[in-house]
Amino acid sequence: MERRFYAMRLWYDGGRFRGFQRQRGLPTVEQALEDALPVALGQARACPRLVAAARTDAGVHALGQVVSFSARAALDPQALRRALNGALPDGVAVVDAWAAGPGFHARASARSRTYVYLVGSDLPAGLRPYAWSLPDARAFPGGASRIDPAVLRAAIGQAVGEHDFSGLARPGGQGKARRTLLRAEVVSATWVPLHAVVVEGTGFARAVVRNLVGTAVAAGLGLAPPSAVADRLERGGRYRGVRAPGWGLTLASVAYSPIA
Repeated sequence: MERRFYAMRLWYDGGRFRGFQRQRGLPTVEQALEDALPVALGQARACPRLVAAARTDAGVHALGQVVSFSARAALDPQALRRALNGALPDGVAVVDAWAAGPGFHARASARSRTYVYLVGSDLPAGLRPYAWSLPDARAFPGGASRIDPAVLRAAIGQAVGEHDFSGLARPGGQGKARRTLLRAEVVSATWVPLHAVVVEGTGFARAVVRNLVGTAVAAGLGLAPPSAVADRLERGGRYRGVRAPGWGLTLASVAYSPIA
């Protein structure tokens, strides 16, 4: 029987998980799906192989993570969504499900991925699980907390275009680091010192978004030159700068063309 392809869009609170990818003995989003999917399908056999658009790190959230799988059975996507949400633990939910085209692959078929990073000063307690609240003595021992949004915006903008991002990648994750950053912008609130860094790219090597934000925030605080991101991209080598914490990062959306 011909295999059919299905896709799901997920929301999850990264603070409840040790990342997306399965890790022995640790709570992960992939493990939660693998435990819930056979229950939702009403079968005792092993879960179908899951493919995620991005393997988010520990603490990183998602509003639009996409996961795909194939099956020989004809499934009702909305019935599957409801059944999965009844079987999944708190902190993760399927917000949409659909029958995808032949050969659809959540990672390989993706045209771009958009991440949002929230950073600000002295943020309310309720926002801190989802944003980097400054001052952060571990990252910036001097206690700096007020970001110049113009400098932050200019620094992030230096990463737009096609680059070798190995100088911003996690050690060991530099392979295939030549990617294209399609968009990088900063949206700043007027009523609270909060900034949303939005980046969209064809793909990201491990830790690049967090290291990019850490470098740009250091520049915005006046603790690194305004050209810090451009310098990092040109120089390459092992990244030794500030890595923004995972809890401020959200995988906002994944784009496909044509629409799956």
